[in-house]
Amino acid sequence: MKALFDPDLDAIADEEDIAEFRRAFAMVGEDHRRILTILLPRLAALQERGDSGGALELIAEIKRAILRKDAPPH
Repeated sequence: MKALFDPDLDAIADEEDIAEFRRAFAMVGEDHRRILTILLPRLAALQERGDSGGALELIAEIKRAILRKDAPPH
């Protein structure tokens, strides 16, 4: 019986995801980069603990922070 998940294919997908993230991160402005640098490790920790609610709250916080930075000055 063939395995459903091939570890080699998973590793390739992970490498592709990491490369895509790095390309996108390089295009982000300095202010947004600082926000993400602080909040993404917290998001990863919440995910590892299985805290979906906390992760969703943090995602909303990231969105608010980034959108607030994009808002034109009044």
